[in-house]
Amino acid sequence: MSINVDTRDTALASTLDVDRLSHAIADDILSGDHAYIERSIPRQGLVDIVADNLRSLLTALSIGDLDLAPARRAGRIKAEYGVELSGVLHAYRLAGLRLWRAIEESSGSDDSGKNTLFTLGSELWSALDELSTVAAEAHREVTVARERWAQQSRFAAVVDLLSPMVASERREAAARLLQVDDGMRFFVLVMDEHSPALEILGARAHWAEFNGGRVCLLVQREGDDFVVPSNGARIGVSEEFRSLGHAVEAERQARIALRCMGSATEGIGHYGQSLTDMLIASQPAEAEVLVRRTFAEVGALSSDSRDLLLETFETWIECGGSLSTAGELLHCHRNTVNYRLRRLETLTARLTADPVDLTVLTMALRAIRLLGWPENR
Repeated sequence: MSINVDTRDTALASTLDVDRLSHAIADDILSGDHAYIERSIPRQGLVDIVADNLRSLLTALSIGDLDLAPARRAGRIKAEYGVELSGVLHAYRLAGLRLWRAIEESSGSDDSGKNTLFTLGSELWSALDELSTVAAEAHREVTVARERWAQQSRFAAVVDLLSPMVASERREAAARLLQVDDGMRFFVLVMDEHSPALEILGARAHWAEFNGGRVCLLVQREGDDFVVPSNGARIGVSEEFRSLGHAVEAERQARIALRCMGSATEGIGHYGQSLTDMLIASQPAEAEVLVRRTFAEVGALSSDSRDLLLETFETWIECGGSLSTAGELLHCHRNTVNYRLRRLETLTARLTADPVDLTVLTMALRAIRLLGWPENR
């Protein structure tokens, strides 16, 4: 920025005592802006910041070039001390008022002095506006960087608490960072990688990316229930636990609860909600063996034929073994339902009337619904 000044501006600017003004402005800030009091910026550090910016202003009034480096430094330092942006901008307003009073006191009462004040006033507030804008930009840059670093640190802390091979010292450090401790009420939530972000009510949520999905360590307030709106997301929730040493197991539970949702596109699944599904989802390799050995012949059929047999069997189970009710739901005669069941028995060498065989068939079908056909995984 360039400022057009005349020799009277230069003479007036040169009469100001920068050191005295810097201390006076620092006193104004410390007594009038609570952000500085709360964050306890060292007074001499504040004086130095003010002095650098004053010199930049006075130099600009003298030779017409405004040095923006002091403003950038001021914005960065104040952000590092946690001073809010409003405090940064307020400090420049206070500095401008104090500097303007000093200029008024130094000016003469004749017409020449009044003309000088008019010129300096316009240029001074224009320069202050540019300095405060640059300081604000620097403040935002540091604030965003600090927030990103803090977020990454919290992410890492969550991962440390959920990872089975992390040393106890790192777990303790992670707990301190997240301000959590044994005895609190904890849950772990797991979501698909591409699920939308959630706002959880009634609890403190610490999120991270872990094991190919989004995971959350939830700290529930005593006496409250947390609320998780699904909003199109699929969410698995662990059992409650009160020792951070159980966080690894809780993450496994939440992942199983998510698997138990099968092909559902949204919703919330709680660990243990369906014990049969929990058993299948917790042992996917064994579930695959169950499907291959039980439905080997069924799997060799065309997709339409096998889907028809399995849908008929599933509907019959849900209808409590009633051929007539199943037929109504499937829009076919009860004898058709019976024929399809007999064909399923032939292909699997299992009898639906035998309790053991029926259990095997039912669990194999649930494995398909939860995990899909083996060749599709």
